[in-house]
Amino acid sequence: MDDVDSAELVSRLVVVSSRLTRAFRRVIGNENSLATLRALAVVEQYQPVRVGHFAQGYLSSQPAATKLLARLEEAGLVLREASPTDGRASQFSLTDAGRRRLAENREIMTEQMRPYFESLSPEERLSVDHALGLVSAYLRDRHPVDISEEDTREDTSATGEATGGDSAGAEPEEGESTEVEPA
Repeated sequence: MDDVDSAELVSRLVVVSSRLTRAFRRVIGNENSLATLRALAVVEQYQPVRVGHFAQGYLSSQPAATKLLARLEEAGLVLREASPTDGRASQFSLTDAGRRRLAENREIMTEQMRPYFESLSPEERLSVDHALGLVSAYLRDRHPVDISEEDTREDTSATGEATGGDSAGAEPEEGESTEVEPA
């Protein structure tokens, strides 16, 4: 079996991922709904999640993350609770309505993609499944956002400040809203 250049493989993965994201945007149709779904997926992945960790996963600043989580809470999609390890901090989890919203929209996206995957041979589906498993394992095991907040607080920079921080860099993508539709 021939090998594939890893840089080319990553490049193709980025292109396919971008195309899938755009396809899902077309299916969902509403940018506010897409922002909500992205946010709910991050909460689901890390729940219970504190604002700083959510900001890292959502790729936003802490102030933007705080506003978005407040809107999700107001819409009844997430629940805010005091952190058991730090009473001054809040942590967020999905509500039943948040889980339903995420599940419903994932089902819509699945139904849109299912015909293509049904047209693949069993061997091709197994290959895709294997590749997705490898990428998922990489993201779970090695992606820096997936490090717990306690781990990031222990890792200090030369200035003595925690590198986990409360700001994760990029604001929401240009044109992307952080508004939330009610459940």
